[in-house]
Amino acid sequence: MKQRKTGGKPATGAKTPSAAVRRVRFLAVLRETANVARAAREAGLGTSGLYKYRAGHAAFAEQWDAAVAEALDALEDALIHRAKHGTERAVFYRGGVVGSVKTYSDTLGMFVLRGRRPEIYGRAAVGSPSDASQMTDDEARAEVVRRLDRLAEPDAGDAE
Repeated sequence: MKQRKTGGKPATGAKTPSAAVRRVRFLAVLRETANVARAAREAGLGTSGLYKYRAGHAAFAEQWDAAVAEALDALEDALIHRAKHGTERAVFYRGGVVGSVKTYSDTLGMFVLRGRRPEIYGRAAVGSPSDASQMTDDEARAEVVRRLDRLAEPDAGDAE
């Protein structure tokens, strides 16, 4: 007796999960990835339908936002860990791994600090107002002159 192919779906008549169950799956994947398209795909839902549902259901919108925030918190934790503890990189010699070296990223560290403490490490911390619309005309002119003077200065490495 020949078996019919059913395109990957069970031939036993198993039901597709309800929309409510799929929304729960969507939120679980969103909590892990912060990626709406991936979470929708893995839950078997369309993104446009999810956005419409979100617009009409405040509780779901709150759960969505909380899931994204949780995923971003986990990412932030991982970035802080990498900035503090570095990452191991393989060292190769003649096509083979001969060891490893721990590398640190100052750029990653500064990115984290600017995000968490913009009042200290952000643009405003270097002496220029963060919002040019709050400057007077005289302050704006002085800032332009200051920046032009900095551009005109010879690099410290060029001086002999």
